[in-house]
Amino acid sequence: MKIIKCEHCSMEIPGDICEFAVCTRAIAGKEHVFCCVKCAERYEKRRS
Repeated sequence: MKIIKCEHCSMEIPGDICEFAVCTRAIAGKEHVFCCVKCAERYEKRRS
């Protein structure tokens, strides 16, 4: 089983779950994976 980590909080997300159950965002031309929308927003805010 592949484990993906949230790029903001490092929460482990099982790779065998539905791709739509995690939040992905393209930031500065690179796709990032997050456990939730809140982490995506926090990461994006921290980067700017």
